[in-house]
Formats: sequence, structure tokens, C-alpha cells
Amino acid sequence: DQLLEDLTSTARSSKSRLLLPAGAMPGLDWMSSAALDEVEEITLEQRKRPEGWRGTPAEKHLDLTTLTEEATVFQGPAREAASEFPKNANIAAALALGTVGLDKLQVRLVADPTVPGPTNRVTLKGRCGELSLEVRGKPLSQRTSRIVPFSVLKALKNLSSPLSIGL
Repeated sequence: DQLLEDLTSTARSSKSRLLLPAGAMPGLDWMSSAALDEVEEITLEQRKRPEGWRGTPAEKHLDLTTLTEEATVFQGPAREAASEFPKNANIAAALALGTVGLDKLQVRLVADPTVPGPTNRVTLKGRCGELSLEVRGKPLSQRTSRIVPFSVLKALKNLSSPLSIGL
């Protein structure tokens, strides 16, 4: 919260804008709009192959090299997920900041040897409606989806174009 507040304050005082591209989180525009009204429940589940969790706290309680079935790496609020797994749970932080906040978004991180690439499941229930989506991304690396650089390119295109879609 303090970092976001500091960055926002700096952007405001320098008459700039802080832009957070959707990255690997589709539907962020709809969900952030829905969050302006009442949201009853929102959850995120992120699945990555075991090697995507190397170098994280997951190694303290899982043998990632011999994992043959799914295992929960973390379950709790987005604030803790983003703090403990900053390179893995950045979409949890983006979704939380765009919707209900870091303490209300519930996150489950899963090491799953059966998924071919990063898989994200989101559910949102609120007064604007319900959303349920699953994205089976193609990996760019063990931790990042191929879509991420294109999301940044889209954000840059929106800045330089007279037409912006999906803000």
C-alpha cells in the first residue's frame, strides 16, 4: 500500500501517470469496472509447472523435482502472495489493486506438473454480474506468459494512438 501510494503521489506531483498493464490478467478492465460497485467474492488460482516455483519459498516445503501431482504452494490474501512470491504472483497484485485490494483478494498458488504452461483461474461475483475465466497461457519462460510483452506493447500503443481499446 505504501509503495503504491508513494508511486501515485510521485506521478501526481510530477503531473505524470502511473500505468499498470494487464499483463497476463485478461478481463481486468471488466473486473476493475465491476469493483466500482459491490463485489461479494473474487478469487484467483495460479498454476505453474514445478520448475516455475524454483527459487521461491515453495522449495521449503515441497520437493519440486519429484512432484507428480498438484500441490498447493500458497493460499491466502494477495498481499501475502505478492510479498512471498513477487516473481510469480504479480498478476495477483495487479488484480487486487484493480479490484478489491490486496487484503480481500484470495489467492491460491499451485505447483502442477500436468499443466503445459501458466494457468490462471479467476472468479468474481458482484452486483454487476459474475465472471469466471480460465487462461491457459503459453510460457515465455518458467515464470512469465508469452502474452506479457504484448500487453506492454498494447499499453504503449494506447498511449500513442488516438484510439484506446480496453482501458
